[in-house]
Amino acid sequence: TLTDNGLVFTARLAGRKGGRNAFEKVLYTYKIQQKNGRPGHPQTQGKIERFHQTLKKWITARPPAKTIGELQEQLDEFRDYYNIHRPHRALGRRSPHHSYTTGPKASPSDNPKQEWRTRNDIVWDNGKVTVRYAGKLFHLGIGRAFKRQKVLMVIADNHVITSLAETGEVVTEHYIDTARDYQRPYWKQGDPPQGTK
Repeated sequence: TLTDNGLVFTARLAGRKGGRNAFEKVLYTYKIQQKNGRPGHPQTQGKIERFHQTLKKWITARPPAKTIGELQEQLDEFRDYYNIHRPHRALGRRSPHHSYTTGPKASPSDNPKQEWRTRNDIVWDNGKVTVRYAGKLFHLGIGRAFKRQKVLMVIADNHVITSLAETGEVVTEHYIDTARDYQRPYWKQGDPPQGTK
């Protein structure tokens, strides 16, 4: 994908550090490489800006839509005309539909790298900390025994390992489930080693 730097597309220029947003997570899941234009340089997205100009001219030449439904019909008609019927100079006077259906298909050439980051926090009195993942805030259960202690979280996509900042002792491990706000630990200090009873 090639987009501008709006927060809906990327969290990389956000004032706060927070990892990938939901759109970036979807791209990562499907191994789609993301590219963003240079801030303050709309020419990078020149093709879509030119498309918007063509769409605006086409809509303006029609009687104004009186309802959202009518506007949607006009947009659907434009989409079909633009992609299926209208010849494009850049495609040798063929339509995008013709070029797409008759040409070879592209495939990913490389896989996006896993997201790694760290977060310093203090465990709340209720034994929880928060972490932002895919643009949403999640609460991780650490345990009341660690309240008001400084912790370091190492985050690799949805996998979070939390250790005490002072000693480096690992206290919990989480795998974030995006269907839940509160995240129970996959493993916490005092549990038997994995694979034992």
